[in-house]
Amino acid sequence: MSASADWTDDGTTMKAIDADGFEALFSRSIDPWNYRTSRFEAHKRGVLLKACGLGPYGRGLELACAIGTTTQALSPLCRRLLAVDASPTAIEEARAGRYAKPVTFRTARLPEDAPRGPFDLIVVSEIAYYLKPRALDALTDRLLAALAPGGRIVVLHHVTPFADAAILPARAQAQMTARLARRLAPVLSRRLGRFKVAAFERRRR
Repeated sequence: MSASADWTDDGTTMKAIDADGFEALFSRSIDPWNYRTSRFEAHKRGVLLKACGLGPYGRGLELACAIGTTTQALSPLCRRLLAVDASPTAIEEARAGRYAKPVTFRTARLPEDAPRGPFDLIVVSEIAYYLKPRALDALTDRLLAALAPGGRIVVLHHVTPFADAAILPARAQAQMTARLARRLAPVLSRRLGRFKVAAFERRRR
């Protein structure tokens, strides 16, 4: 991720990577962000897991699962887990992994291919800033519709700018969490260095 970009007045950029760009990245290098070896990525996964709570959850959904490193950490929390990514190459690699509970992998472009649910746990990590504002709102609304009563959504993203994002990362996290907060009960919101994490629950009636 590069630190510079030509940002417009509305906080967007024309240099954003798209689904085809992600496929090209994973085709060149199966672990382009060093998910398996980076201490920072391991720390971030730990923060994400804590935000998910103890579980167990019935059905879980992970967006932008990449090669399945976070999926492996999430699978013990869910009786069934659906993990999606836009890159067929990443999905193929993820399917080869070992998981504590049953995991289904599927290619999906967001927001149009967002699964319908219902899901008891939804994890949205390092994906929101790759969507333009309207697409991000559309994705958020689809996830709200897919969340089961008593379910939890966890949102974690970098908040420092980099070149291939479609929207300023801090704005993406703020936009998504603000929209979720209108319909769900906040559980936590924290900034830890370069990233923020937030969690919301749909209260049972």
